[in-house]
Amino acid sequence: MLAKTCCPYCWEEFDTADVLWVSAHESLTGDPLLGPDKPLRFLPSVFTMSGEAVDLMGMVCRYLACPHCHLSLPRVALEMAPLYFSVLGTPASGKSFYLAALTWQLRRLLPTQFALDFADAEPALNLALAEYEQNLFLHPQGDRFIPLANLIRKTETVGAMYESVNYGEHTVRYSKPFLFVLRPNPRHPAYTRADEVQRMVCLYDNAGEHFLPGQDDPQAPVTWHLARSQVWIYVFDMTADPRFRTELLKLYQRQNGQVGIDYVFSPRPERQDLVLAEAVARVRRLTQLSASQMFDQLLVVAASKADVWYPLIREDRLNEEPWGTVRGLGGLDSDRIVRRSQLLEQLLQQYCPEVVGAARSNFSRVAFVPVSALGRLPHPVRTGDGRIVPAVQPRSVQPWGVAVPFLLGLMHALPGAVLSLRRIEKL
Repeated sequence: MLAKTCCPYCWEEFDTADVLWVSAHESLTGDPLLGPDKPLRFLPSVFTMSGEAVDLMGMVCRYLACPHCHLSLPRVALEMAPLYFSVLGTPASGKSFYLAALTWQLRRLLPTQFALDFADAEPALNLALAEYEQNLFLHPQGDRFIPLANLIRKTETVGAMYESVNYGEHTVRYSKPFLFVLRPNPRHPAYTRADEVQRMVCLYDNAGEHFLPGQDDPQAPVTWHLARSQVWIYVFDMTADPRFRTELLKLYQRQNGQVGIDYVFSPRPERQDLVLAEAVARVRRLTQLSASQMFDQLLVVAASKADVWYPLIREDRLNEEPWGTVRGLGGLDSDRIVRRSQLLEQLLQQYCPEVVGAARSNFSRVAFVPVSALGRLPHPVRTGDGRIVPAVQPRSVQPWGVAVPFLLGLMHALPGAVLSLRRIEKL
């Protein structure tokens, strides 16, 4: 049990002994911070022999809550130190598809390849993400071409992805993170030192609109997790940049005569560098970091929709994952990751140098990673109103590159959790 716990919603730190419990009896409702229909939170004085609290009506309680914001906490929050990841990007950049592909792949990849168990900290807290995964990978009509907009809904600026807390006369809206347990399994070299590696992973996502300049609101600090996160995954959509659009249209027409590739483009061009610049400015204000100081966080520029733009980068087999296995344990191919990062940075420098500049001028550690949440070019379908939109057969979705930003983040924030092939060969 940790001596101190940090709430992943309000980011207040408290003595673990002060954690609140959620009343179990149906009559004990009306929490002063969460509203009349929510179960009452309380600091117990009576416990069962197994250490569970007993509420005022004698019911055994199972759930915990933060003493500051009263929002529900998984029990693992009291047992494991947190590891924060923030995903940011413009509206329609592909963040939600990326997140669905990321967590779907991590659930399978980490235990088998990297000897790290990865599971929901509390399934009820990750329901939205589970729905994303279900629609994209286990769709009941997996053989049909389904428009992307019908598979995963756009992240809203209000609603189920946020929690509201009433502090007297004002209400504050917090972002709900997706929470996971990461721990080494018996095949991992650090298994006997599990405390050094195990973490509660807090993965934050927001509507792209929240990252736009002028949208920072003290009553809705939904992006303040950026100041806590050890790793930023900045989803950059090349198809939303007019300069890349022009080049892609010429490329596809030159290579195979294909026209109309613009159906895969984001609906509106965006100044994506402003999102990163705004995020940096907010964190500098929150942390009082001077303009001359570099960020310690790792910034991973995840170039999304690589299934569309990959012909622009000069590397064969870009969709091959940059890891391998030695003596049954997986490790990252650092040389391949660095080479791809350099090639992608050169490409971005050629067409949108302001994005590279915003990254390099603020972060001492930057990686550029191509990612494809779908693994293939979407198929054009015509909607009932005559529009041509991108669609995909869910059964054919095979993401690639999506886990690399997370694995790099683990190497940065949690040394020893993920190994490189070179280090494994020396064992």
